[in-house]
Amino acid sequence: MYLQWMDPKQPIYLYINSTGTTRDDGETVGMETEGFAIYDALMQLQNEIHTVAVGAAIGQACLLLSAGTKGKRFMMPHAKAMIQQPRVPSSGLMPASDVLIRAKEVVINRDTLVELLAKHTGNSIEAVAEVMRRPFYMDANRAKEFGVIDKILWRGQEKVMAEVASPEEWDKNAGIKVMDGF
Repeated sequence: MYLQWMDPKQPIYLYINSTGTTRDDGETVGMETEGFAIYDALMQLQNEIHTVAVGAAIGQACLLLSAGTKGKRFMMPHAKAMIQQPRVPSSGLMPASDVLIRAKEVVINRDTLVELLAKHTGNSIEAVAEVMRRPFYMDANRAKEFGVIDKILWRGQEKVMAEVASPEEWDKNAGIKVMDGF
């Protein structure tokens, strides 16, 4: 939102390397609400949002990747994207009624994730729900076919990256003054 305030006409670049709300071993490390909060903030912006997967874009991170401005969603050639169902956080010694409450919330989050992924990828809700039944891994080509991204940033795409502001321009636009010798 700060970048929009600085210049609502300049694109905002979101570089993604995230396992989302779970680790590789499946342990929950966050809540879907965190991903939805970032998503909601992105959707409020007037700027073009250029998304670039530079490593992993898993779960909620894949949603953010797909939510970029159409035509401006990119993946590096060896990045991975994956969509999966949200998981119930560890219930420990929680009463059964509380486990049921959490499970219902996870189902709501799953349905929201399916709807948003369908919206941004151009797939039907049924198609997204079907592939999400199990973890659905995508290399850059498959992510492009599924509609998560628009382009793969192969070497030779310097023209695409030439549009990215230099670090000096970012500092200047952000009002940061660099002193000589530092």
